[in-house]
Amino acid sequence: MSETLDPRLLAQRAELLKLRANLVDPITGLPALPAVVEAVRRRIEAGENLGLIYLDLRSEEKIEEIFGWETYDGLLRQMAEALTAVAPQLLKPQDILALSAVRSDEFLLFVGSRVAGGQLQHRLERTRDRLVEELAQRLRVQFDSERPRSLGIHTAALPLRCEPTVRIERTIYKTLDEARALCRREREQKQTLRLNELRRILAVEGIRVRYQPIVSLVDGTVHGFEALSSGPPGDIFESPEMLFSFAEETDQIVELERLCRATAIRGAGEIGSGRKLFLNTSARGLCDPQMLSAELLDLMGSLGLPTDNLVVELTERVAMTGNKELQHALDRLRQRGVQFAIDDVGAGYSSLQAVAEIEPQYLKFDLSLVRDIHHSRIKQSLLESIQTLAGKIDAQVVAEGVEQLEEFRTLRSLGVPYGQGYLFGVPTPRPACEGRLPS
Repeated sequence: MSETLDPRLLAQRAELLKLRANLVDPITGLPALPAVVEAVRRRIEAGENLGLIYLDLRSEEKIEEIFGWETYDGLLRQMAEALTAVAPQLLKPQDILALSAVRSDEFLLFVGSRVAGGQLQHRLERTRDRLVEELAQRLRVQFDSERPRSLGIHTAALPLRCEPTVRIERTIYKTLDEARALCRREREQKQTLRLNELRRILAVEGIRVRYQPIVSLVDGTVHGFEALSSGPPGDIFESPEMLFSFAEETDQIVELERLCRATAIRGAGEIGSGRKLFLNTSARGLCDPQMLSAELLDLMGSLGLPTDNLVVELTERVAMTGNKELQHALDRLRQRGVQFAIDDVGAGYSSLQAVAEIEPQYLKFDLSLVRDIHHSRIKQSLLESIQTLAGKIDAQVVAEGVEQLEEFRTLRSLGVPYGQGYLFGVPTPRPACEGRLPS
C-alpha cells in the first residue's frame, strides 16, 4: 500500500524546484549571480580581495538570429564546459564561476587574491588574458561555409572596490555595470570597424562569387547554377551569413545586393545557352528600382544572357511580407521574363502562402529535410506532397544540400527532377558546365 505524501511537503518541494529554476541556468548548469552573492560577500567580509572577470558573449548573438536558438544554446553550453575545464589551471578552488542571470550570455568569474590596488588589477588582467587564450584554443566554432574561428568574446577585469558605508551587494552589481559599459564601448568600436570594412568591400567591389551547379537527377546534365556571394577570403565577412546579416542591420543590403548581382552576372558568361542563373535576394533588394538596371541589362546582353535565364530566389520569409511594393516588384520582373524560386521550402514558414504570393517556377526543398531523407519516411512523404503541389502549378522541385549517395538515390526514386549539393559539385569561381552523377 503506497504512502500518501504530505501536501505541505509537496508544496515545499515545488517551491524549491521553482527557486532552483530561478537560480541555476538549465543550459549551462551554472548558478546565476543571486545564488552566489552571499558567498562573494562572506569572502570579502573575511578580508579577501576579490575582483570580477567578465566575459560577454553577446557579440555572437547573430548566431541565434541566423542559425536559431538551439545552436546558440549549444554555444553557451560549450563556453561553460570550456570555462569549467580551464578553471582548475588558472583559478583557486574557492573562486566562483556564474552567469549574470538564468539564460544569460554574460559569464562571471569572482577571483580572489592576496594583493590589492594596482597589483590586483594587474593580476586580474593577466588571469583574464590567460583565460581568453585558453578558450581560443579550446573553442573553435564553425557555421556553414565560414572557416573555423575563435568566439567573439568581449571581456573586462575589475576589482571589487568595497567601501565601509556601501553594501557589498551594491558594490558587486555596480562593478558588473561598469564591466558591461566597458564591453558595450568595445562592441560599438567593433561595429564601427565592421561597418568601415563593409563599406571598403563595396567601394572596391571586393565580393567573391562562386557557382554551384543544379543538375538533373536523371542524366546529370547541368540545368543551371546558384550564385553564392561572400566577402574576401580571410575577411571578417568571409561568412555569407554574417555578411548579409550585417548589411541588412546597417542598411547596406540594397547596395550589397546590387554589387552581388552585377558580379554574379559578369562571371556567369560561360554558363551556356539555356542554363539558368539563380540569384538570391532580400525583400528590400527585390523592391530595388535598380534590380534590373539599364547597365545590368546591357551587361547581360553583351554576355548573351537573356532575362528569362534569370531565376530570383526568395525565402518563404520574404514572400510572407505580402505588401503591395513587393507585388509590384514581382510583376515588373515577371514582365521581363524573370523566373522565381522559393528557397528553404518546408523549413518552417507557410509554403502555400509563399506559392500563392510568388507563383514560382521552382520550389527548393530545404537541405535540413534532405539530410538523411533515406532514413525518414516523414521527410519522404513531405517531399512527395511538395512534388504533387509543384506538378499542379507547373513548377519544378530542386533538392538542396545533397551530400550522400543514399539521399540522391531516394530523391531520384521519388521523381525529384533536380538536385544541388556537394555530391554533384562544389561551388567554383567559374561555372563548371559538365555535370556529374554518382554511380
